[in-house]
Amino acid sequence: MLVSVICSLAARDVLDWPPEMEESLCKAALTMNISMTEIQDRLASQSDPPTPAQRELIERHASRSAELLRSFGLRDADCLEAVRDHHNTGPGAMGSRSRGQRMARLLQRADKFAAHLSPRASRRPDSAAAAMQAIYFDEERAIDEAGAALIKAVGVYSPGALVRLANQEIAVVVRRGANTTMPRVAVLVNPQGIATGEHAIRDTSARDFRIVSGVALGECKVKIQLDRMLALTSGPLASGRTW
Repeated sequence: MLVSVICSLAARDVLDWPPEMEESLCKAALTMNISMTEIQDRLASQSDPPTPAQRELIERHASRSAELLRSFGLRDADCLEAVRDHHNTGPGAMGSRSRGQRMARLLQRADKFAAHLSPRASRRPDSAAAAMQAIYFDEERAIDEAGAALIKAVGVYSPGALVRLANQEIAVVVRRGANTTMPRVAVLVNPQGIATGEHAIRDTSARDFRIVSGVALGECKVKIQLDRMLALTSGPLASGRTW
């Protein structure tokens, strides 16, 4: 779901892909791992490295997913190509690639971002800022076109990211801000380390509320009330759009 949402935002708001291409992209994002859903659940709770048999399934899952979708009756050639190659696509400009290959590259970068955020028994998740940094540069250490589009669409600090402010408050990102590095955030923990009852909104473009670091989920002991957070995301934003 995360990969589908951020790819959709990048395709629509940054890359200006047509609606039918965005739809194919979202279908690919939601189904690209259909052949390995069971092993994904196992790996999430498995503290040992993948076994040789598991590694083989991981390496073959993209082509097997495309085969499964074709056998189920999917006839969207772009979607199938994106699913098949979402782990085989390399760096470089996207303009000369086929539609399916452009989708595959965007999926690859978004999938990498999601993997950095995913907790497993064997490791803690990275902060959203670290995950974004991992996709901004490609395998040759050049700026990645697809990764940059995702960051521009979502921001360096993506929705739900935890951050520490200059005044030592810990907050969660809830809205777009003036630019990709200055979102609006809702305060969870005050400077004394005490959970706040009311989630004050901070504009991180202000000096006192600038973001000084990301915060890993395990470092914040506050239970986030999703319904309260969702209420803070509504209304017009600095960009004129909602998330």
